[in-house]
Amino acid sequence: MKTLLLVPVLVAAFAAARPAITDPVVPADPAWQIDGLHSSVLFKVQHAGAANFYGCFNTVSGSFTLDEKNPADSTVELLIDAASIDTRDEVRDKHLRNADFFDVKQYPEIRFTSGKVALMTGDPRGLVFEIGGVLEIRGKKKDIAVQVVKTGEGEMNGKRIGYEAKFVLKRSEFGMDYGVAKKALGDEVTVLIAIEGVQPKK
Repeated sequence: MKTLLLVPVLVAAFAAARPAITDPVVPADPAWQIDGLHSSVLFKVQHAGAANFYGCFNTVSGSFTLDEKNPADSTVELLIDAASIDTRDEVRDKHLRNADFFDVKQYPEIRFTSGKVALMTGDPRGLVFEIGGVLEIRGKKKDIAVQVVKTGEGEMNGKRIGYEAKFVLKRSEFGMDYGVAKKALGDEVTVLIAIEGVQPKK
């Protein structure tokens, strides 16, 4: 039986839609460039009311500045190549790229641009930012708010830093309701994003 799969995406807690679109802030001088080879965008959705099915997007890029001392000055821009969706089956992936789902010819990118950023003090997970912003999938924009947890920092071919976020979205809110009515495929999609940033060369 052919599994149908879908995901809307982005940035370890829960995402909430807001009624009004936040004015996005485009990073002017980001501290970090996203290393696409060492960053991951994963998702899961329930298939046929039974098991959770997992997939990923293979191409991610963007930049960010997350300032602990001045969180309001922080900016994030995340880009995902919608055509890079990978569910380990080319027939299914072609279906996901067509108009039933992402319609990648007309809407090639999934984009998140931050608005308001705040620091969550006293969180047992460590350094956590709450990032509000605009998520655009398939030409539809929605306000979301996500919690982003710092996972570490190091140095290999330049300074590096890592963050991770987990959140839930409804794909139908982005015009992708294929399979929902017949319960062939769940509406809620859980997204996990792990980002590794490297300092850009001067």
